[in-house]
Amino acid sequence: MKNRILLVLTGGTIGSVCADHVRGLTDDSPYLLLRELSRQCPAYGGSAFDVTAPMRLLSENLTPSHWVALYQALSQADLTLYDGVIITHGSDTLAYTAAAMGMLLRHLPVPVVLIAADRPADDPLSNAVSNLRAAMDFIRHGGRKGVFVSYRRYDDGAQVIYLATRLVSADNCLDEFSAYGGQPLGIMADGQFTENDAPWNPTARQLDFPYAPLVRGAFTLDRKVMLLRAYPGMDYTAIHPDGFAAVVQYGYHSATACTEGDTTSLLSFARRCRECGTSLWLGSFKRAENELYATSRDLLAAGILPFYDMSPEAAYAKAVLAYNLPLTGLTDITEPEAFMGKDSLYYECVGTQTVYRREDGRA
Repeated sequence: MKNRILLVLTGGTIGSVCADHVRGLTDDSPYLLLRELSRQCPAYGGSAFDVTAPMRLLSENLTPSHWVALYQALSQADLTLYDGVIITHGSDTLAYTAAAMGMLLRHLPVPVVLIAADRPADDPLSNAVSNLRAAMDFIRHGGRKGVFVSYRRYDDGAQVIYLATRLVSADNCLDEFSAYGGQPLGIMADGQFTENDAPWNPTARQLDFPYAPLVRGAFTLDRKVMLLRAYPGMDYTAIHPDGFAAVVQYGYHSATACTEGDTTSLLSFARRCRECGTSLWLGSFKRAENELYATSRDLLAAGILPFYDMSPEAAYAKAVLAYNLPLTGLTDITEPEAFMGKDSLYYECVGTQTVYRREDGRA
């Protein structure tokens, strides 16, 4: 135990202040979290942090280029000095960054925990300090290497630990996050971590596996990916795929999308994607199912690529990486299609629980 944590500040509500009923960022506001930790939790306030602030923004303004800056900030740090890393982040795009970092940072030798907040840290109702404190406890006592999210649940006050690649964005009513597949990794209570006994959650042994870096050296995420979500009456003629490396169509829960109508058929949109050299993906399919709806069969027969068992956030983040990165850390994966279908390094999928059970020796 080194009793030192690297704290990476990026902004967001957790790094903001409220003035005249408007939340925003100042030069000093990201450091309010540490002052509130010392005030509210004196036993934690004396903890040793090294602080870096590679960016300062409200997370709704985030783009994939910020993922590059965040990755570079951690790549340049000597992580052998720390027990772990905590990244503060805005809640709006937390699930997207968590998914991207869950893939990019799987090789790090220490746990990485992202945290956000529902209100600025000095608001008496804020969960900012609670999320930070739980992240610290998880790093020191959780016994897991990997990338995670710490966030206090609204309905019952539970301090939840999510696998970063399975975090689903907060809803628009209660601002409540959830786990893709229904079960988070576990709960922090009284400084101790209790994992959920869900067969599709990776074990500590799997998380501790010494993975190779996904990339080495500098990279950019300049090639664009479009994320679409199916809805009744969606007019594909209003969507222009040219200029995009890929389009991720997140279909209905049965991995279906419309195949009828002059303007509403995904089949006609697929033809336009082919004409401009844009890959088109459809999901999320369930690997465990052996049957397809006729619409899904027709869409796949038209050359649309399937992805499996992923949240919209993870599918988008994975596609951005797949169509941009020189995948030097994966000698067996050099094409975007192969990378999109690979799960064993990132645990973003929940449909491969039988594989996890075999590796854990429980089946």
